[in-house]
Amino acid sequence: MALNVSFKVVLLDGGGRVLLGRNPRQEWELLGGRPDLIDASPQDALRRELLEEAGIAIAVGPLLDSWIYDLGELGRICIVTYLAAPAADASLLVSEEHSDLRWFTPEEALDAPMPQGYKNSIAAATR
Repeated sequence: MALNVSFKVVLLDGGGRVLLGRNPRQEWELLGGRPDLIDASPQDALRRELLEEAGIAIAVGPLLDSWIYDLGELGRICIVTYLAAPAADASLLVSEEHSDLRWFTPEEALDAPMPQGYKNSIAAATR
């Protein structure tokens, strides 16, 4: 079985808060997703995904981290995280992928229920 990849962002607003989405497992997660055939780069995939998931345009920054997420029977996926910032002021629009979107302080994010790999990326982005 091939290892899939998912690109995620630590999206920080002007106040240093990180945007997280609540997934169907009731965990908080970084936004992003798998690349499509139309995406020319990870950055293109992230810009498309954030428009789809939150209705927000972003400026993608540097690579933060990568790790393998074991989803048990669902398989394993390589998570690659980037730092990003909103490209402009925008209201968040919740898509069907998440039940909620919320801005968290770094401390709140690190206490939220989510995989440790996401927490490591948030910590790296907010040091």
